[in-house]
Amino acid sequence: MKRSPLKRKTRLKPVSDKKRAHRASEAGQAALGYMRAVKQLPCVICAAPPPSDAHHCIHDRHSSAKRSDYDTIPLCKAHHQNGPDAIHNGPKTWREKYGPDHGYIDRVAEAVNRLFGIDRPLS
Repeated sequence: MKRSPLKRKTRLKPVSDKKRAHRASEAGQAALGYMRAVKQLPCVICAAPPPSDAHHCIHDRHSSAKRSDYDTIPLCKAHHQNGPDAIHNGPKTWREKYGPDHGYIDRVAEAVNRLFGIDRPLS
């Protein structure tokens, strides 16, 4: 019996209503502002000049939920997604080489506060 692929009757939303509402709120706008500031910092690993990618920390996460927008660190493309040392190519080897990614959060928060005057809220 030949099977045809399943077809959706309605298309998937690119962004959920809950996420859209959060992004429109004051707290969501503050988080986006913090991530924009993180992207203006050099890479925490190699000090490559900005703009950087804002990497949401993934080490020691105990669920599939993404970490807060305040738990981000600046990484260049080579250390984030492209290249042999990219964290998304091998989180275990990245951790062995550079330590856990969440270990850089406090240093990044201090730099964002010093340079842009944006405080990271206590979690």
